[in-house]
Amino acid sequence: MNRKRVLCLVLCLVCVVTLLAGCGSAKKKPAKETEGFNMKSLEGLYTEEIAHRGTILLTAIDEQTAAITVDWPGSASTRGSWDLTGRYDAEKQAIVYNDAIYIEKTFTEQGAESDKVVYTRGSGVFTLDRGKLFWSDETQPERGLNTFVYSMSLDEYRSAQSGSEIPVVTAAPSDGSALPVVSPAPTATPATPSPAPAPTAAPSGLPIIKKSPTDETVQEGGTAYFVAKYADAIWAVWHFLSPDGQTDMTYEAAASYFPTLNIVNGMYSTMRLENIPMALNGWRVYCRYTNNQGSTDTGTALITVKAAPAPTATPAPAPTIAPTATPVGPVVNEWRETADLDTAIQGSGISFSPPVDVVIPEGLHFKGYRYRSGIIEADYANAIGDTVLFVRKANSLFGTDLTGDYNSYSSSWDISVKGLTVHCLGDGITSNTSTFTSGSFGYAICFNIGNEGMGLSEDEINSFVNCIQ
Repeated sequence: MNRKRVLCLVLCLVCVVTLLAGCGSAKKKPAKETEGFNMKSLEGLYTEEIAHRGTILLTAIDEQTAAITVDWPGSASTRGSWDLTGRYDAEKQAIVYNDAIYIEKTFTEQGAESDKVVYTRGSGVFTLDRGKLFWSDETQPERGLNTFVYSMSLDEYRSAQSGSEIPVVTAAPSDGSALPVVSPAPTATPATPSPAPAPTAAPSGLPIIKKSPTDETVQEGGTAYFVAKYADAIWAVWHFLSPDGQTDMTYEAAASYFPTLNIVNGMYSTMRLENIPMALNGWRVYCRYTNNQGSTDTGTALITVKAAPAPTATPAPAPTIAPTATPVGPVVNEWRETADLDTAIQGSGISFSPPVDVVIPEGLHFKGYRYRSGIIEADYANAIGDTVLFVRKANSLFGTDLTGDYNSYSSSWDISVKGLTVHCLGDGITSNTSTFTSGSFGYAICFNIGNEGMGLSEDEINSFVNCIQ
């Protein structure tokens, strides 16, 4: 009798343990599913299922985040554009966003574009089911649920938008005497290209060039920056053009052709060339901007490379003479970059308190510090890496205009913050450039330069001024 009771107890315990083990595994299953999500698996171009007009371009930033552009033509002369950062929400099993900027673009028959910012910081949801992407814009719920189907991979999209294939090249000799062999050959290019005027209005909704890069002269082994500005583009690729105009290659091919050249940000609006070789002398660069309608090229910028000065013997000590007056003006030297604040402060020679994270607009991330003697700045970039916000401080040698912004704005006004007069340029409500002086230092806060209606509000400017001095 006792043996039967013991056997029953053992069987009961086995059942309980088995039941608990089954419950535990059931609870862990959803967690395993969310851990397996990878945004890169969704990269590509999606096309609206019914009318086949609207598109979604999804580019992964990391496993949980993506830069997303929605383009929706309304008619022959209008189109809508949404730029946003989507983040995977494991609980909703969807991609959510709350930083969308929606712009309505209108084109004249001559191709001139006018933009109207309908809203900023819009929110919405993308869900995925059986290979289809469903979009709900919560800021404009009247748009309803829109269905998009996968159209092509990101690589296929980039290849389709490119004006020519990436050339196959061989390494250049050190003296730069031979040109690379290009296959297939691109369309003929003028032997003496001339810079295009800016801005350049492109017809039929093509990207519009607002600024072409400028010529640069640099010593061998030095660094040069090339900057372009655009409107209505979703892709950028820098190209290199040979002195005779017969060889056109992308930055990727140029990196192979000039083995010692370091090319930084070849797919962004600002490209940096480091350790420039003498073989690059006489070459030109330009940026090709692309959207769903096609591509537009900027004008070209000439690269002039001068030989580095030969080392000279140390001269004998000269007799001491009276010092001459130092000319007034900024110290001429190249910008340097770092992610370390102490290094930037030491290199610039001035103290600096960067803005705290809470005042940085949503959707931006810290990119780094730039500095030179007497000037320092903190840069913040959007999801695709373009710097759209910078905060700069400089000593009196640099004067009061620290923005480097040559755009025209409809309004100019002053506001008072902590007893300081802040001069603003923008649309009269939001400021794209805000400058002020305090003591012997000048300050500049620049956000979305050249894009009226997308600047900082007075409250945001107040927050910046209070934390950067």
